Amino acid sequence: MDSKSAFIKRFGDLVVLLRVDPGNDAAQDLALAAAASAVESEPVEVEAGIEWSVIPDELTLKGRLLARRVEVVRIAAGAEPDELLALARALSHDLVPIPSSPHIEVEMVQELAPPPGSPSGPPSGGIRPSSEPPRLSSERRTWAERRRPNRGHYSGLVRRRGVERRVNGERRLQVIVGQRAEAARLQDSLVRSARSLAWGEVLTAALALVRLAPRVPASERRTFGIGVRRAISRRAVESLVDLAERDAQIRAPATEVLQWIGLDAAEVILDRLVQGEAIGVRGFYYEVLGGMAGVYPLVTPLLVSRHPHETRHGAALLGRLGHPAAIQELLPLLAHHDEGVRVAGVRALGEIHEGPAAEPLRQALHHSDARTRAAAADAIAVWRGGTLALLLVGALETERDRDAWHALVTALGRLGTAESCTGLAGVALSRRSLLRRQGYSTSQRLAAVEALALADTPVARAMLERLTKDAEGVVRYAADRVLRTERQRAG
Repeated sequence: MDSKSAFIKRFGDLVVLLRVDPGNDAAQDLALAAAASAVESEPVEVEAGIEWSVIPDELTLKGRLLARRVEVVRIAAGAEPDELLALARALSHDLVPIPSSPHIEVEMVQELAPPPGSPSGPPSGGIRPSSEPPRLSSERRTWAERRRPNRGHYSGLVRRRGVERRVNGERRLQVIVGQRAEAARLQDSLVRSARSLAWGEVLTAALALVRLAPRVPASERRTFGIGVRRAISRRAVESLVDLAERDAQIRAPATEVLQWIGLDAAEVILDRLVQGEAIGVRGFYYEVLGGMAGVYPLVTPLLVSRHPHETRHGAALLGRLGHPAAIQELLPLLAHHDEGVRVAGVRALGEIHEGPAAEPLRQALHHSDARTRAAAADAIAVWRGGTLALLLVGALETERDRDAWHALVTALGRLGTAESCTGLAGVALSRRSLLRRQGYSTSQRLAAVEALALADTPVARAMLERLTKDAEGVVRYAADRVLRTERQRAG
């Protein structure tokens, strides 16, 4: 049984016990412990399923969710038992408010507000008032049967055509009218805020319009987008970038808006990048530009710049974009005279998983510069999930630079695959002596043990168990200490 099914079963048992047998503490404790165990390592999302064809039994978890008007419950990994118990008590009751907590998010069913002038609800008990005429059809009411017979008639495109309007999408016309009104209000707010230089309000209105765009009818979406982009001038874009530079809390919504604006925003951010190193906000710039597919032609000219910092920015952005054609653009950087440019180029190659980057990474692993070789080790560790791990294992025997060698070992530890862990175990067991010069020093063998601890995978633990039996001296002690620490951490 997977964790979600186990949680639904055990947490549902807890809710039912609290409702029908509140005095059975022992059974409640068992159900609570099982539910907490199910979400200990991974999150769970439970949907009520409002649109079921068959309503479930009330004495089930989904039955109680439906009864309490809960649409979805999202429980993060590691939720505390007291949080789960508070939620279960609320679901078992009919009036207690449904709580949220740091690890539990509850989303209630959204109630649609009645239109102005409509009655507040059905008559008590669902009984039709005697003054209403009897229903003539069970499928659909006629005009005379409606509660508001004086309401205006529909005409033109919105004229009602009969019972088939459920199929032909006629009901959506009213939704579209509401969306148009909302878009007009937001655009007016956007223009007024820009005129008054209230850039925080500009960001709020622009974000609402960006999130409204996917719901605009396809035939009107292009016109809608052009109108919004025209309302956001270059000065507004620059001010939004300034605002995000100063306040890290609004960088996420600003990124969403700037990426939607597109190339106009990209030009502003690229101008900021070429002015200097952009320390402190470089990650924000990369995040915005890395999410724009059309920015590729604007980035590639940076690779041939005379200024190394511009070339480094260009390489980093091409890595973020992940375009396979960028591999050929990045190859000349491996021979660049600036060390930082070479490192940026190699790391960008490791982030492009769809192209032929294997051979360039292999060449970088044997570069004459030690820092470039270390960067190649980091790139190989992330490229396609470490399919080139054997290259790192082979390079351990020939690498003579201390920092580059430790970069190789650390990369193998981050991978945690069977090949990388076997290679690390081989290093830990290969002791250098006067008669055997092909082995590794004590510090190198201990570094291999630390890398196995970093892997934290079943294969790595198996290799550590092997070292506690086959290794000697401080290597055996280090492997045993790592395993004991893991056992204590596991409880």
